[in-house]
Amino acid sequence: MKLNYKKLGIILIILFMVMGSFTSLSAAEWPMFQGNPRHTGYLSQDSSFSTQTWTVNLGSPILTSPVICGDKIYVGTEKGVLYSLDAQDGNQSWTYETKDSIESSPAVSGDVLYFGSNDGYLYSNNVVDGTNNWKFKAGDSIKSSPAIDSTKVYVGSDDGSIYAINRNDGSLAWQFKTNESIRSSPTVSGGVVYVGSDDDKMYALSAEDGSLKWDYTTGDDVRSSVAIAQDKIFFGSNDDEVYALNIENGTEEWSYNAGSPVMSSPSIDERQSTLYVGTEKGKLYALDIRDGLKKWDVKTGSTINGTPSIYGNNIAIGTQSGEMLTFNKFTGNSVWNYNPAYIPNVGASISSSPVTSGGSLYMASLDGNLYSLNTNHQEGPTSIYTYYYIVSIIIIICLGVGVKKYLEHRNNKKQ
Repeated sequence: MKLNYKKLGIILIILFMVMGSFTSLSAAEWPMFQGNPRHTGYLSQDSSFSTQTWTVNLGSPILTSPVICGDKIYVGTEKGVLYSLDAQDGNQSWTYETKDSIESSPAVSGDVLYFGSNDGYLYSNNVVDGTNNWKFKAGDSIKSSPAIDSTKVYVGSDDGSIYAINRNDGSLAWQFKTNESIRSSPTVSGGVVYVGSDDDKMYALSAEDGSLKWDYTTGDDVRSSVAIAQDKIFFGSNDDEVYALNIENGTEEWSYNAGSPVMSSPSIDERQSTLYVGTEKGKLYALDIRDGLKKWDVKTGSTINGTPSIYGNNIAIGTQSGEMLTFNKFTGNSVWNYNPAYIPNVGASISSSPVTSGGSLYMASLDGNLYSLNTNHQEGPTSIYTYYYIVSIIIIICLGVGVKKYLEHRNNKKQ
């Protein structure tokens, strides 16, 4: 039997191409809030991979940040629907409906996805078809995004509790009660769970049994989530401060006054020793994580509620004015902007955090649209607002022509 070397060569080339595409996709995964267990908002990615630009409307405001795993995007909406979409083109794979709005970003591990809903349930669903494995009932709404380790999933609730749930069956492992709602998303590292509360405190709890290791009191609500680097934890507070605490005992290493509430969670480029965080008054700061000294700041002109995303030499952040802004992470100089409505404060605001995957950036908006941008070419899709403007111009022209004809007709009658 003769081997057809030409056909064999073609088959091998195709196999290498397919394997290469899988490698790019898995290298660019963003499977949970802030991309990784330490919530740094930074992943080393292959920027050669990017999807086409696209936009899809999910029929309801999007309050949560999307996550990416494999070739799928998972995101929830205000109507309480969780979507699985194809990252390449935005086509729908499956949906799962809850009984209330979803403000909790999903977390993916293996073939299981975890997310919370304002109906008070934490859900465990299959990523392939969306079927539910189990759900756990908390005492109130879940706006906190879950964190996971090898055996448990951790999430906060508006009932003031942080829950540790066994991943295999959804049973309660332990519960720790604070004095107010928990909107901050927990971070797990080294067997310790770090989470902020509206009772103005940051807590460090044992991941094993929920016992308190230490707590630290700030001057206001802590809704910012912890990022971890260089044996410190970093977070913001509504008291206008950005804090760096010793990871072992919670003593303050430094704090920086940002001039307005900090609900945005910090992102960290540990190689550059730099922390990036936004404020309610619209300032984006770059701080040195070693001592808290300011490297640069920039005024965006609009409230920043989401968390910055770091990719390559750039940092991206969404604003309440509806713009996705990109800056050079070393200097703070503007790189490029994308505004679906073209004019600030005309379109819907962006309250969720952007996520990056290779050369693609995904942003969600309160207008119910999820957008895929190409960061390599610095371009985004043509939005629905373009068609609104075209229709508006046509209507104005038609009205103008109609008014002109009416006036001409009236003048002719007078003559």
